[in-house]
Amino acid sequence: MKTIKLFAVFLFLIPFFAFAQSPQVTLPSAGLTPESSFYFLDRLGENLRQFFTFNPEAKAKLQIEFAGERIAEIKIMVEKKGVDTKGLAIAESLLLANVAYAAEIISAEKTSGKDVTTLAKTLNDEFDARDMLLDQTFKEAKAELREQRKEITTTLLTEARRIGDTAQVALLEARLKDIDGRIDAMGQKKDALENSLQNEQKKIEQEMNEADQKKEEIEQKEEQEATEKEEKDEDESDEIDTSSTEAQKQIGEAEKKRREIDVEMQKEGVQIPASSFEKFNGLLVQAKELFLKGDFVGAERFAKQAKSSLEDIKKESERLDETQKQETEKNKKDEELKSEAEKKRIEETLER
Repeated sequence: MKTIKLFAVFLFLIPFFAFAQSPQVTLPSAGLTPESSFYFLDRLGENLRQFFTFNPEAKAKLQIEFAGERIAEIKIMVEKKGVDTKGLAIAESLLLANVAYAAEIISAEKTSGKDVTTLAKTLNDEFDARDMLLDQTFKEAKAELREQRKEITTTLLTEARRIGDTAQVALLEARLKDIDGRIDAMGQKKDALENSLQNEQKKIEQEMNEADQKKEEIEQKEEQEATEKEEKDEDESDEIDTSSTEAQKQIGEAEKKRREIDVEMQKEGVQIPASSFEKFNGLLVQAKELFLKGDFVGAERFAKQAKSSLEDIKKESERLDETQKQETEKNKKDEELKSEAEKKRIEETLER
């Protein structure tokens, strides 16, 4: 019985120890995540701590710690499996519940006649700090996906197109499409969760004093502008990556088409003058030079022109092939006529 009492006192004092100083805001160890079969033990421990925390202010501040643990769990799950993992919805729901419960405590304290402006400001600042960690979690996950896409587009896909491995090209293009879908899903999940958190946090913000509320509005406006700029930069970066991929594709297709024409002409025994490829070679060189300079739109344009120039070469080769066939046929007929004439001459000589 004495041990239980000491344990209860320890649980009661934990929130005070946690907030006695201004801790550096970092994510705690995630421990178990909602995907674990033993996650209920983690939740049981939190519920016990909350049960033995009797001071309303300490109980409200306890929600900040729990919110940090939820974000740590979200980080682990997003890094491992992306936003499609089943446990993510549980962690998100509990995170929102932490903020909502803190707001309820403030509201109840205010109803009892207490001044909650200072507590509201403290909680709001602490939740803001953890919101930034949540935002960073999604940014890092998206950055990792972008690095994967960059590796595919700049190295693997380029090599596959260079050697004409169509199966590998198709596989890599499918991977790029999957990565783009995951990046979009990541952005949508981040926006939805942050909007829900902001709605719950507004209940806390409205209990701050007027000066702090105005300051919060300014900070939120600045954060929104910074976020919009980051998203614009990301969109521009995505457009560049897309342009790069398309330019690579067009250059690869032009080179592949050139090889196909060479093989086809060899099979048919048609000789195409090297001068016929001068226009193609010049356009392809320009396309590659622009690509190296980062002008992917220009590179794509010249690669398409190079590919189009091969159509003229192909038509010319078909014309040469037809001319060659006609000459062969003519030579054959001439030979037959000559043979017939020689045969006739021999017969006439014998008759004499």
